This record gives sequence, C-alpha cells and structure tokens, in this order.
Amino acid sequence: MKQTIFTLFLLLLASVAVQAQNHPTCTATRYLTDSFAVDSAFNVLYGNNDTYAGNNQDLFMDIFSPANDVATQRPVVLLAFGGSFVGGERADVHDLCAYYASKGYVAVTIDYRIYDGGFIPLPDSNDLVDVVVKAIGDMKAAVRYLRQDAATSDLYKIDPNQIFVGGISAGAIVANHVAVLDSTDTIEAFLLTAIQNNGGWEGNSNSLSYSSEVQGSINFSGALRDANYIDANDPPIFSAHDDNDGTVPYGNGSARIASIPVLRLQGSQVMHQRMDTLGINNFLITIPNSNDHVSFFQGNAAMWRDSVLDTSTEFVHDILCPTVLPTQFVNNQSTIAVKVYPNPAQHNVTIDLGVTVANFEVTVFDNLGRIAYQQVVNNQFATVLPRAAFAKGMYHVRIDFEDQTLPAIATKVVFD
Repeated sequence: MKQTIFTLFLLLLASVAVQAQNHPTCTATRYLTDSFAVDSAFNVLYGNNDTYAGNNQDLFMDIFSPANDVATQRPVVLLAFGGSFVGGERADVHDLCAYYASKGYVAVTIDYRIYDGGFIPLPDSNDLVDVVVKAIGDMKAAVRYLRQDAATSDLYKIDPNQIFVGGISAGAIVANHVAVLDSTDTIEAFLLTAIQNNGGWEGNSNSLSYSSEVQGSINFSGALRDANYIDANDPPIFSAHDDNDGTVPYGNGSARIASIPVLRLQGSQVMHQRMDTLGINNFLITIPNSNDHVSFFQGNAAMWRDSVLDTSTEFVHDILCPTVLPTQFVNNQSTIAVKVYPNPAQHNVTIDLGVTVANFEVTVFDNLGRIAYQQVVNNQFATVLPRAAFAKGMYHVRIDFEDQTLPAIATKVVFD
C-alpha cells in the first residue's frame, strides 16, 4: 500500500467538536496504531446449550487485552469465526483479536454452535436458519457475559456501553443479525418459529439478566437474511466484501456450501445501500472483479488485508473518538499519512484520510489540466474513485476542505 505524506494544520471544525463526545480512553494514537503488547485469557466459559443434533456444548471465549494498560473502561471488539456454519473454531480469529488488542481494544473470540447433523443430504434452508438463530443466541449470551463481568468482578476492564461485534463470513452473518435484528422487524414465519424454539429474541445460552445490545458491527464478507431488518436507529456497520463472492452474496443471492445454494441472503452491497438510504453511518470496501470469498484475508492479498483492517479500525475509532485527531495533527505542524490504495489501480481507488473530516471536495484532473471527476464528501474519513469514470493514465488529485484553515492536499493516482 502506497502512502503519500501531506502537511495539515489545526483541528476539525468547531461545530463537529460541539456535537460529539470522545470516549475517555481516546488519545492521538489509541485505536489507530499498534500501541500495546497483548495479554490473553483462554477458555473462559460464558454459556452452555444444546446443538442442532441435541448434544450439550459448553461455550467458551478467548479474551485478548492491551498489556500494561492503565485504562479501565476499554471498548470491546467481539469476533466470530467463519466456516459456513458447518466448521471453524474460535482460534481461527486469534490473529484478528491480537490485531485489535494491540490498538487498545479488548478483543474477544467466541465459540458458537454450528451444524452437527448429517450431511447426506446436505442441510436445507430450515436447518441452516435454526443453526444461525442458535449462533445469534450464543453471541448475545457472550455480550451479556461481558456486561455481567463489568458489573461484578470487572476482570477485563471493559466499557459495557461500547461493545462492537463482528466476524468473518458465517461469523459476520451472526454479528450483523445481532446488531440489527429485533422484535420490531417484519420477519418470515419460519424465522420467527426458529427464534421462539431457541429461547426467544435473547436466546437461552446463559441466564444473565444483562443487555445484548451492541454499538456496531464489523462485517467481513457477511450478510443479512433481509436488509430491511435495518432500521434508522440501528448501529453503524463497517463492511468489506468481494463483488463476485460465490459463497456469501455481495448483493442478492444465495449462500452456498460446497457450491450448493442453501439460504437466500442480502449481502454487504444491499446492506450498504439500505444504510445510506436511512442515513446510518456505514462504510463498504468492495474488492472488485473478485470471485473469491474473503480474498482480502488470503495470503496473496496483503495490500487488501492491510487496507481493510486499517480502515475498520479508523471506522470504529471515529465512532469512539470523533474529535480526536491522530498524532500527525499535534502542534499543528506535523503530517498526516493519507492512504491511496490500490495505486496503481485496475479497479476502484480508495482515498483514506484516516480521520473523519466535515465537508471536503475531491477533484481529479487529467494531464491536460481538465477536470475528469469531482465529488463532495460529507463527514467521512474516506471516499472512492470509481474506475468506470477514468480512462487509463495518470491523474492529479486535489482535496479541498470547507475549513479554510486546512490546506489542500495534492497527490496522484494511476489507472492501468
């Protein structure tokens, strides 16, 4: 990933500072940079329940924390593994947990119940709906367990008012439903039956009387049964998804196991459109022209992995610390690392400022000085240059800010 360094002065608009409050742990580096070594606690029992096949299963979580951290109210990122609801384990996301913990979060990976019935024939949609509902109940139980700890023994020093869920693939499907699905939504009769058969809206994987409400979702190639579950009062969602994903649909389509369609879903693109329509804070990174599933976490996709993870932390940072600028702004003299990726590019290009800025304009000029593209962006930390708007060649990019105390940024981008 190429980074271009620019000089910027001063702070964000005063109006933004008046309207927003920072989490008490916010600093110029926390949640944006690797600031901590990582401590871990494994095999923490948080619940128990019966599986699809009727087997009793203890449910455990592994907890990763910033080492030698003096903060006592740390936000949580709770992550679930992928595996099409037929495989996977919590250790699969240990690396992700360590990534978030190094930036200052308490990061948690959980067990959830997966399908343990027969595979001849493959599980049908009713089987999978039941298993997904069980998993949703398990994640809600994990959220309640963390809130119970905060209210009692306080072993993990979390902020019970700042719990974000997330996951990869099937785990992201679980997290998205935990974030937005509730009793006010219009749902199909078979889904309501599955919910009623599994302990109701809260599930029955533990009996703790604490809230399972979450403050956002980190959606790595996940989906919802129906994007209309998203209401105007639902929390923010960060998403990354391959646009031709054949396992979990990017748009409207079917989730597949071994290439066999098993459940109709609406993916990150439809969720993003729904949230934009409702005015809900959200961000989507699309991996273009990719038939892979979660390609950005594969070994040959280091650039996308870095940009997806970095942008996910910036997204949550700006929820927690909306008026805190990175270290680069301190003393009004330093620099901000503006990320432009991929560059050179065959597809869309993301311009990432790393911090939410109120009202800025992106203008792209060709080599003859003619305006090739122009876009006004409101209250975002990043924007996308669509490949379809450009012919091959090098372009000059200028970013102008409504706040006249912020000087314009200039950079270049090359479309192959």
